[in-house]
Amino acid sequence: MAESTYLRDPTSETTRSMRQRLAMPDDIDGKTIALLDISKERSQEFLDHIEEKFVGEGFTVKRYRKGTMSKPAAPEIIQAIVQEADLVVESLAD
Repeated sequence: MAESTYLRDPTSETTRSMRQRLAMPDDIDGKTIALLDISKERSQEFLDHIEEKFVGEGFTVKRYRKGTMSKPAAPEIIQAIVQEADLVVESLAD
């Protein structure tokens, strides 16, 4: 029996929409990883640990931070991530 995967959109959309999931890269060697701090308590601590692991494996890491956890990231932050990174890890920690 085939297993289905359902992804939830955390942006609190009022209508449901289906989006095509982006394909994962075959290889992440040489890729720049963006770490997005959502400004929630302890999310910086979580990303510090993740960054240490990625850097230890030889990855280039760039850090970004939202102004507040209660609003979407500013367009400037999103654009910087798009231009400067290949992959994103977004923090969520308490």
